[in-house]
Amino acid sequence: MRTVVFDLDGTLADTSGDLIAAANVCFQKIGIEGLDPVRDTATAVRGGRAMLRLGLSRVGREHDEALIDAYYPVLLSAYETAIDTHTRFFPNALRAVSDLRSRGDKAVICTNKPEHLARILLTNMGVIDQFDCLIGADTLPTRKPDPAPY
Repeated sequence: MRTVVFDLDGTLADTSGDLIAAANVCFQKIGIEGLDPVRDTATAVRGGRAMLRLGLSRVGREHDEALIDAYYPVLLSAYETAIDTHTRFFPNALRAVSDLRSRGDKAVICTNKPEHLARILLTNMGVIDQFDCLIGADTLPTRKPDPAPY
C-alpha cells in the first residue's frame, strides 16, 4: 500500500474563481478595482494574502500589512460563504484518486488552505470520503512546503 499526497488548489481543483470572488468582496469594501478572474488566476492559488497584496499593489498599497491583516478575515469569511460556487475538479482528477484507492492506496490532501475551509469545500463537493486524510495550513505547526506535513 502506498500513500499519495495531493495538493488541492490548482492541482485537483480549479478554486481560483471562488478565491478571487472572495478577494473582490474585500476590494469592493475598500473601494478599489477587483481582481480579474482570468488574468489573476495564478495569484489566486498563492493564497488570500497574495491576492490582497496584488489588488492593493494596483493602488500603491501592497506594503500596507495592517490593511492586509484587517481584510484577511473578511476574505476568509466571504470565501467560506461561497466556497463552491465556481470551483470545479480538473478532468479525471477524481478518477485518478478513485483508481488509486481501488488498488488499496491511500489518497491524502495537503493544502495551504485552512483545514476547516478545505473540509467544507470537499464536503460540499461531495468528495470528502474519497480522501483518507486532510492536512490543512493550520493542521500542524508547520505548513507546506516544509516537509513535516508529509
